[in-house]
Amino acid sequence: MWRPPWPRQGRGEHERFARAVEHGHGHEFSDELAVVAALRRLGADTALDDEARTRIAGRIEASGRRPRRRPRTVPVVAALMALLFAVSGLALLLSDDALPGETLYDLKRLRETAVLELTFDDEARGLKHLEYAERRIDELTVLVERGRFDERAYAIGMADFTGDTRAGVVQLTALATSSDGRQLAPLGGWAARQSSRLAALHAVLPADITDAAEPAELLTRVRQRVTALSDRMGCYEITSGSFDELGALPATGTCGLPESLRAGEYRRPGTVPAPAYEPPESPAMQPLRSAGTSTTEPVVTPSPTPPPTTPAPTPSETAVPAPIPAPTGPRLPDSTVPPAPVVSIPPLLPGLPGVSIG
Repeated sequence: MWRPPWPRQGRGEHERFARAVEHGHGHEFSDELAVVAALRRLGADTALDDEARTRIAGRIEASGRRPRRRPRTVPVVAALMALLFAVSGLALLLSDDALPGETLYDLKRLRETAVLELTFDDEARGLKHLEYAERRIDELTVLVERGRFDERAYAIGMADFTGDTRAGVVQLTALATSSDGRQLAPLGGWAARQSSRLAALHAVLPADITDAAEPAELLTRVRQRVTALSDRMGCYEITSGSFDELGALPATGTCGLPESLRAGEYRRPGTVPAPAYEPPESPAMQPLRSAGTSTTEPVVTPSPTPPPTTPAPTPSETAVPAPIPAPTGPRLPDSTVPPAPVVSIPPLLPGLPGVSIG
């Protein structure tokens, strides 16, 4: 049974009004019944043809079958997310050619930082830093070719170049000094190439842009550091244990072993030196007595050969070795050997005597 959509608490009043309209009487609905009577008279005065009745009935039936619209929140959100990803992807694609000082340049640097964070190999991360530093010189060269001499743009590009250069040099020199040093030669070649490119760029920059002097000095220091570390790779001490903005500082002094190691006197701090070796004295000869005899034979125990070291001073008390116990001979039997048992063999043929052995 169809139920009206209004609240349940108002259904009683509505049912009473429906009965009042059907029967035509009801004191509490006198005003409403007067309106209903006027509408009935108006409907009786206005005659409808069959075509109008059919059209009205069709509209009423169509409106009854029309489903209720539900809010489409999920498709709208999905469309917005797809649009956001599309715009982000387009922005990343366009930022690949962004130059320092432009709007999308910060998005480009953010993408490079994400790539560095996802690079887990130390050597690959150091090479990535050098790649991004080289890209900054490419971008500044494009600015020169386009005739854009914006001091702020050049300051941003030079600052990013020096930052990536320092990070890459620190990473690669740390790996080189802790291994076979194969990273030093490529690093020195990279610094030489970038010095030439930076010098050509600095020659065409205006005089008021002075930020190119600091990166050029930095590349000179990188080449000097690579040369110093390469010369120390065959030494006992490669680095000095101190660091600066370019990483570990090379050690100074002789390339061989320190004097303390060559003399054999080196020991770690906090350790006690081992006592000097004291050779034991030769033990006294002890007599060897055989069981059942009084003959004595001397037994000489050879002394261990001391290592070739400086002899220690004579101790105040002479150590007396413990006596060597005399060996004992084989144990003799306590009683005589019992006689062998007698073996009897029965006669082989009847009438012959038996045989006894023993």
